[in-house]
Amino acid sequence: MDIYQLKHFLALASTLNYRKTAENVFIAQPALSRQIQQLEREVGALLFKRDKRNVALTPAGIYLQQEAGRLIEQLEQAFRRTAQIHRGEAGEIRIGHASSAMQSILPKLLVSIREKTPDLRAILMETPNRFQMEALLNREIDVGFSPNIIAPPAISSRVVYTENFVVILPENHPVSPESFSDLSVFAHDSFILPPQSEGSGYVESIQAMCQQHGFLPHIAYESAYSGTVLRLVEAGMGISIEPMSALRGQNLRLKTIDLINVSQKAEMHMLWLTERTTELQPFFTLVDQIL
Repeated sequence: MDIYQLKHFLALASTLNYRKTAENVFIAQPALSRQIQQLEREVGALLFKRDKRNVALTPAGIYLQQEAGRLIEQLEQAFRRTAQIHRGEAGEIRIGHASSAMQSILPKLLVSIREKTPDLRAILMETPNRFQMEALLNREIDVGFSPNIIAPPAISSRVVYTENFVVILPENHPVSPESFSDLSVFAHDSFILPPQSEGSGYVESIQAMCQQHGFLPHIAYESAYSGTVLRLVEAGMGISIEPMSALRGQNLRLKTIDLINVSQKAEMHMLWLTERTTELQPFFTLVDQIL
């Protein structure tokens, strides 16, 4: 088995047409058929169901399509990085981030990258916590920034800053910063929070602070993106709790209450694959310089 067999398998899995695939990859159709048969023998599974008219992936073929596609992308990324190192180029850094990171650490970090390593290209991807973990594990991103996240064992995590949570209210909400006593006054409000499956660690922090005041939040709407949450609150669809930085640069009709006396804090974590710690050290230096 070699990389070309896998690439030709992926091409056929995409078109499900031997003639078209053979033309696209510039080999004869019989040669393509032999490659696929050899691949099936090597993996010990039937990958395609064939008859005179149709070609379809088997369940085993669907699985291999997903895994082989990921492997080929990782290998090609490794080739690109290798060539960049050979040419003395800085390459690229792919950064996954939560919404609040764009209102806090990321603008300063991007300015630092531009000034100190102008050949380093930064690629940004805003994503919920769960997808950020998957992207790190699949090497689709290099580092991530997310608040109050619970990272799996293969991923290292470091707190880069801490800030207060704030309650975000519509302008006409009866509770004001002056009349606010503690979170129990919101026990009967509807909340707008990230889905728990997509905000691992973050949602638990909010639930814990509410539980300490005798209730669990009633969740009316779910969104993993701060911009969407803030606009739903502005429209009167509920209230929310967000890191203070989520409000920066926003021009919305809202009331906010700074949770100064709440023990839970919003902790922005930088995350990366532990096995890539040495490789990413120059990037960590850039982060340290802006903190």
